[in-house]
Amino acid sequence: MMAALLFAAPAGLQADWRDDIGYTQLATELGAALPTGAGIVLLQSEANDVTSPPDYLPQDGGPGAFAGAGVYNGKTFYAESGAGVAFNHAQSVASYYYANGSGIAQGTTEIHNYTATDFINRLYSTNAPQVFPGRVQNHSWIGSTDATTDPQLLRAMDYMINRDGVITAVALDNNTNAMPALLGNNYHALTAGLRSGLHSLGGTNTDGSGRMKPDLVVNVGETSYASPAIAGTAAALLQSAVASGNANAQKPQVIKAQMLAGASKQNLPQWLRLSTAAPYDAVFGAGELNIRNAYYIQQAGQKTSSTSAESPSRGWDYGASTSISTGKRYFFSIPAGRYATTFSAALTWHRLITGFTGNYTSTLSDLNLQLYASTSFTPGSSPIYASTSSVDNVEHLFCYNLPPGQYMLVVTASANTHYGLAWDAQLGNGPALALQNSGGQLQLNAASLDPQLSYIIESSPDLVSGWTTEQTFRTADTTPSFTYTWQPSQTASRYFYRLRWTPVR
Repeated sequence: MMAALLFAAPAGLQADWRDDIGYTQLATELGAALPTGAGIVLLQSEANDVTSPPDYLPQDGGPGAFAGAGVYNGKTFYAESGAGVAFNHAQSVASYYYANGSGIAQGTTEIHNYTATDFINRLYSTNAPQVFPGRVQNHSWIGSTDATTDPQLLRAMDYMINRDGVITAVALDNNTNAMPALLGNNYHALTAGLRSGLHSLGGTNTDGSGRMKPDLVVNVGETSYASPAIAGTAAALLQSAVASGNANAQKPQVIKAQMLAGASKQNLPQWLRLSTAAPYDAVFGAGELNIRNAYYIQQAGQKTSSTSAESPSRGWDYGASTSISTGKRYFFSIPAGRYATTFSAALTWHRLITGFTGNYTSTLSDLNLQLYASTSFTPGSSPIYASTSSVDNVEHLFCYNLPPGQYMLVVTASANTHYGLAWDAQLGNGPALALQNSGGQLQLNAASLDPQLSYIIESSPDLVSGWTTEQTFRTADTTPSFTYTWQPSQTASRYFYRLRWTPVR
């Protein structure tokens, strides 16, 4: 079986990408305790050139096991597709994935390497997909076979991920055209795009249309390198999950949910869900990969659903949904005097794949995620935020400046299905207005804003005469931003100013 395959020539590492994904800050905070994927076996497949011997390896070697050298010192490669030679694309992928000194999962010592064609043949050539070595996979290539086989390959991959508990990252194309069939049209993997937005757009078009992709974006030059950054992060999280001793923490649904809930919008003020039926931004998915956020969600621990007990404002669960209308409930509170500067939640689940090679069938349950304001474990009549896609197997909520009070996250479903749920309320002080005097010129600086929300600057000369509207603004109407600057026109010796907005509760 052959595939039309890609990719670009290697690009130099972007100096700030590890800062952008929270890796540098997490490494500073944790020091020697930083998870590096130690003990986690990895898989890497490459769409190599058609040469003999095949060029698909980070360094020459094989068949079978051989020792890494240089930036791969201490690692063992397994040339699963036979003896091969170094491929520059494989080396670039490795530099983001596991290479010493640069990769997120540089603590790993065992990597199994395949050509892309060999991988999909093994995936699809027996009565069930081969059990591949490695708990984390990366596939930085695109392609297609034919309209009949492509959906079956996607189903075989999802079957393998669910059966073996594998966490998989795949790449989109490096342009804004429609998605190639393989492998971004998957359901269970993590699909990688770019923070620049220069990746496949328009949603899925194979084995179910209209699902939103990518899942995560990374500030690197090619999707080939965004994917191993995501895979390396998954390996690091899997290492700490194994160390916790909680088998549920190792589920691919859980780690995917943690990474989606941890996705940052700090560098994406333009991020926007267009409707409750859309779990993601149409270009940026859940947002920018952030290993620090995902790690602290994971470390908060598993918190099971309850109708009468609160969970912390950060946590995760691996649960079983119910068709009962009240759903599975998770209560938490934002303390008085504080705001959740950002609140994020993600729900993921797997489709059911049955059948045999060449005739896999797929069934997808419909789960929904909603956030309610609540008082004494009694939710309001309507959700304040909802993610209710009927085609995706992810739901995602995100908002800025959630006010103090009790809240309820609820998972509802059409049928019983295991799911991964993660949430993160990052506490802060909410929007603020500050006065700056520069050379006798006054200006007001508003910060910690929601770019999509309207704000009002009001003034009063004495706090007795009432308040006058001076400026109404929404930064998304110009250039989306978390800050806004305004120059007062008053000439009186004293004035008072305040910032007003309509909170969600």
